[in-house]
Amino acid sequence: MISLKNGITNLKQFIYGLMAAFCVTSVAQEVCRPPLISFGVHREELKDGWLHTTGGTAYETRVIEVDYYDNRRIVDTLFSSQGQVTLTNTSTTPRRIKYRHHLSIKRGEYTVSQDSTEYEVCVSDGKLIFYFEKSLQQIGVPYTQEWTYSVEIQPYGDFNNDGDIDGSDLGMIFANWGMVGVTDINDDGITDGIDLGILLENWTG
Repeated sequence: MISLKNGITNLKQFIYGLMAAFCVTSVAQEVCRPPLISFGVHREELKDGWLHTTGGTAYETRVIEVDYYDNRRIVDTLFSSQGQVTLTNTSTTPRRIKYRHHLSIKRGEYTVSQDSTEYEVCVSDGKLIFYFEKSLQQIGVPYTQEWTYSVEIQPYGDFNNDGDIDGSDLGMIFANWGMVGVTDINDDGITDGIDLGILLENWTG
């Protein structure tokens, strides 16, 4: 499990430093991995709002353990996560083991930066999916995959590009109601209640 006794400040400095030194950057995927069997986790909110998640599960053929940090509860335009998943094959034959978790973020345009291509980070329409799988030949020998990644978010709804999603943007929604244009967030050909709902989800005030 991860030990970060020097505090979450050091963790954030590590994340940003690693991103500056080496990252794989891509536009977010549109098709994410489907759900797997879920298991319980424990989440602890740290003093500055970051979240520490730990948990695990044991099946007849595999054991999965996770330990990670993220800023999902305080994220504005940059979501960050750092952690690890440990997989163990407990069957009598080689086995491919999969791990997936998901969370919600603001809807918008996404750019993903990650420290490795060994795992997947897929973001689409306000949902972020982390996915990793590994074929384990050795029985009973744990394999640990670490990750550090971030998602830059350009939230939908800032129509006047002033950095806030507020009353000015709301006014533009109502001014363009029933019409096409920049306020048609979901590109369905009309500015309507769906677009208003997306704007309110991303509201900064």
